[in-house]
Amino acid sequence: MHRLLSAGIVVLLSTLGVFAQSAPPKYRDVKPVPDTPALRRAQEVLEVLNSGDPARVKSLVETAFAPAFRDGAPLEEHQAAFARWNDLNRGLEAYGARVYDPPRPETEAVLVVRSRLLDAWRAVSVEVEPQPPHRIVALDLNRARTPTGLPAQARLEPAQIAKTLGAFVDRLAAAGVFSGTVLVRKDDRVLLTRAVGVAHRDFGAPVRLDTKFNLGSMNKMFTGVAVMKLVQQGKVSLDDPIDKYLDATWLPKVDKSKVRVKHLLTHTSGLGSYFNDAFDRSSRLLFRNVDDYKPLLAEETLAFEPGTDWAYSNTGMLVAGAVIEKASGMDYFEFVRRNVTGPAGMTSTDSYELDKVNPNLAVGYERRPAPGGVEYRNNIFDHVLRGGPAGGGYSTVEDLDRFAQALRTHALLDAASTGELLRPRPEIASPDYGLGFGLDQTAAGRRVGHSGGFTGISAGLDIYLDAGWNVAVLSNYGEAADVVVTKAAELILQGR
Repeated sequence: MHRLLSAGIVVLLSTLGVFAQSAPPKYRDVKPVPDTPALRRAQEVLEVLNSGDPARVKSLVETAFAPAFRDGAPLEEHQAAFARWNDLNRGLEAYGARVYDPPRPETEAVLVVRSRLLDAWRAVSVEVEPQPPHRIVALDLNRARTPTGLPAQARLEPAQIAKTLGAFVDRLAAAGVFSGTVLVRKDDRVLLTRAVGVAHRDFGAPVRLDTKFNLGSMNKMFTGVAVMKLVQQGKVSLDDPIDKYLDATWLPKVDKSKVRVKHLLTHTSGLGSYFNDAFDRSSRLLFRNVDDYKPLLAEETLAFEPGTDWAYSNTGMLVAGAVIEKASGMDYFEFVRRNVTGPAGMTSTDSYELDKVNPNLAVGYERRPAPGGVEYRNNIFDHVLRGGPAGGGYSTVEDLDRFAQALRTHALLDAASTGELLRPRPEIASPDYGLGFGLDQTAAGRRVGHSGGFTGISAGLDIYLDAGWNVAVLSNYGEAADVVVTKAAELILQGR
């Protein structure tokens, strides 16, 4: 629960793009809030958060945070996280204390609150020291399930879902916390589109529905489809060891005979991320093609035996791109154009080279509260020169909808291969992730897709396979798309 260090860390967490599938614990909500040390601290946090006062945040950090938690990040980062939460919620109203079955330790507490701007339930979760003065050792503000004891929500028709979500997006845009595009489809009809905000703030260029936004990790879906295309063609087996395709210059410290192709696509390889210290110290101009990243993997080792655990791995997806190139005899980007984006009709999707002219690309921004108002910091020098197998390409919500429809109609893969792409693999420690796709079983049936996040980037595609919904959201603000995707999911689960 040690997640509140900076707004940037929250952004990075969103890159997982995986849907939670394990059964949540049973709970009930208690009012009035019991008088316990942990809940007193939670209420103290709530009061300071609602104040929006950096001086009060400073006092809270210095007096109420345990030393290890306080010193885990500079004071400015703690203040930035509080400011971000305040800006996104515009006030949080306490509802009650949440207790669980089985009970949690007395040092932990969850205060359920209502976000005024988001019109959604949130939880102020704290953990405190067991001894007085019970300083805070962990803190988070996250989503909360609907409190117990409330009346059942009215069932919604598809048109009502679209209207409510459109109004929600408009409210976020008016408050300045969402810039981007939204598309919602139900079966054969697009029920909602929205294009709001500013695509390039230097010139005041507005967002259009055809504006191309950075996808973050959503490219992993394209990589998964590309590999399955090769499997369907008989050129690759998911059980192939990767040393069949990669020579000794790739991952020199890894026993590549242990890593199978399926491990790369399910994040069960034991590999980590090439966004490492070497990448941070390097010019972005060095990394344009898949092979260019090879030096960043020179020190990679396996964190666990492949197929025995799950850990999100950008390196794994990058290596899958190298497998595609070797097995197809084609450049990764060209293979994806010919076999994924091309057949799907995605004419505004690619891994564009950002030192070239690329019409209608949005610039990513982080919105930060500042004295006297708000400031925006762009992500031009934070991200890659060109996206690739693990993420960083660009697309539009209309193209993402075309991708979802192409999957549904087997325009990309036959039925058997699509089933393999989108099935869980608990036998290799991946019950909630297929081959480049997050998986979930909801009250509306199966949901698949992916999200993407980075500084100035947030994106999401949810495909409800059984219920017929597609939800595509792209934003050039960090975290902003996640809020809209979550709201859409809540509304769809209210649907008839």
